[in-house]
Amino acid sequence: MSATHDEKLGLGFAQQVWDLFRIQLTNWRWSWPQMVLTGMLAPLVSIAALGLFARNSGHAATEYVLTGSVTMAILFETQNRIASNFAFMRGNGAFEYYAALPVRREALILATLAAFSLLSLPAVAVTLLLGSALLDVPLTFSPLAPLCLLLALLPSAGLGAFIGSRSATIEQASSLSLATTLLMIATGPVAVPPELLPDALVWIGHINPAVYAADSLRHSLTSPADLRALADMAVLAAFAVAIWGLTSTRMHWRARYGRRAAGHNQQSLITKGRKP
Repeated sequence: MSATHDEKLGLGFAQQVWDLFRIQLTNWRWSWPQMVLTGMLAPLVSIAALGLFARNSGHAATEYVLTGSVTMAILFETQNRIASNFAFMRGNGAFEYYAALPVRREALILATLAAFSLLSLPAVAVTLLLGSALLDVPLTFSPLAPLCLLLALLPSAGLGAFIGSRSATIEQASSLSLATTLLMIATGPVAVPPELLPDALVWIGHINPAVYAADSLRHSLTSPADLRALADMAVLAAFAVAIWGLTSTRMHWRARYGRRAAGHNQQSLITKGRKP
């Protein structure tokens, strides 16, 4: 395979991802403890609130509350954080800066995904372990559990990147991402068993990636069922490919900034031509 234009000018794709990954981690090195705290606060409140009725509804209901709360932690820690980060980079000119370097757009997206996925692990782990203890739900780890967790992260992270890259301000990105997170948690059997939900919500849940994320975690952490976990993983992979493909193609990069620079140069020439 021939080298890309960026690789001929500078680093290879893997090295680009690694360097951008370290840049993203460095940017958050002082604030990650606060991220862990805020990332697990809402899921733990959800566990405390929903656990009250779940204990009276059977063991299956408590499993839904636990895995739904872990899914909520994933959404808060990946979708919301990446949306805010991309909106911040768009607003402060970081996209222009990276686009001016021999760096591929896909490298920035992949590095951001890896960084925020790593930063989300403490909140996800604390939510899972404390939730298991509070709800008295034993954990039975399947060999597919790490892959299920990874695929549960991908669609939400991609959606956050899309929201952030298309938002005009960080406030707009945060509001849209939070509204999307709450809607995904409430739509379908994410933290509540399907028999306790209206039929309309259960039906809409078939197009909600959070439902399949919670199902895959439940089928790999509390009630292992490898075939069902594999089916959920396949759907999550399809969602991830679609969302990340949309983000990659719709994210403004060199073409837009090149047109902007060309337009600015043309306007400068016109202005100079009018001078006596």
